[in-house]
Amino acid sequence: MKVSKKKDMMLRSICQELGANKIFEILSKTPQRRLQPILLEAWKRRAKTKTPADILRAYEQKYQFFGVSSISQRKLIEFIQLCFKIASIDFDIVETSPITPLGLNSVLSHVSQNNILSTIKDAEVVGDITSQLAIECAYRRKKLIIDTKINDVVHLCSSHRVLRMQPFDSSKGYMQHFNLLGLCSGGRGIKDDPFIIKWIREHISMIIEMINNLKKFGLSFSNISVNLSDIKFLDQLLTSLCLPRSEVNRYSLNDDFDLFQTYQIKFPREIESISDISKETFESCGLVDQTTYYTHLEKGIILPLRKKYPLIRFCFDFTRKAGLGYYKHVCFHVFATTQDGNRIQVADGGAVDWLEKFLQNKKEHMVTSGIGSELIHKLFMVK
Repeated sequence: MKVSKKKDMMLRSICQELGANKIFEILSKTPQRRLQPILLEAWKRRAKTKTPADILRAYEQKYQFFGVSSISQRKLIEFIQLCFKIASIDFDIVETSPITPLGLNSVLSHVSQNNILSTIKDAEVVGDITSQLAIECAYRRKKLIIDTKINDVVHLCSSHRVLRMQPFDSSKGYMQHFNLLGLCSGGRGIKDDPFIIKWIREHISMIIEMINNLKKFGLSFSNISVNLSDIKFLDQLLTSLCLPRSEVNRYSLNDDFDLFQTYQIKFPREIESISDISKETFESCGLVDQTTYYTHLEKGIILPLRKKYPLIRFCFDFTRKAGLGYYKHVCFHVFATTQDGNRIQVADGGAVDWLEKFLQNKKEHMVTSGIGSELIHKLFMVK
């Protein structure tokens, strides 16, 4: 039985116990102005039944959810200040709200609303700094378009504590709330101006500069690698080979799930240059020849960065599964190795279609990226 069916049966059982079989249909369609007073009153009455001992007990039982970070705020502020200094002068460093409009992440990127802390006031607690920067970017772009400054690009940067509802592996240093540093660039795609390629290259460059400068604070990174991918490749591969999309989505964030090994996909995992692959390799998996497209990405992103950072490995990664339904096409991961020899994802970014969706204009483009600032301190600090 599928999980969705089990959940549906559970909800129906609860409704029957409450004697209100259609309660979810009623509540989901009730106007917010009518629903909110009921929910507020219900939660106010619940809060009145709590004692200080109850609250402390809840704090202890869900410490990973409510508790303080294992990283001191002093160290975190030092990290953030360094990153802000490195961020291009074009970037406006903003302080963001702790909440966003309800549905921001699930509507934009198909992230489950269950992974976000929804509130009863038609809002949600910030679960992703990049989507929050994206909506501010859309707000500013809309005003620029009205003011006929259509070609002005909006660049935003911020550091924010985000909250995720899904549990994480605490043994790897993860918490349900953590600090992320986000970058966002949005603007109009002009003819002969490869917006996506240019700003993905710039985002990667800034992230590398941040990593290199963090060594001054006692952090050690080795074997730094930038893996460039196109999420459309995975989408086309799943369709061509008739692979179970739902299963791939389920394990998209599971590092132990090897997509190529599981389904015996005969395709290179990583290549240094598109010249290392032929059109026949694409065709063997039922795909059209994409060597020209990847050559374009190599010339626009990898080659300039490889020249600028000769000690860093740059490659095409065809095994990427994280980001299906999130990124539009081109995306990247930045990896580094800890002193313990573990390969860790340090940063993530790529092209998203959020600005296009917000402004309902396919000429609007956006690049976002994020750095796990807290995780970096936990795993890369010299011992």
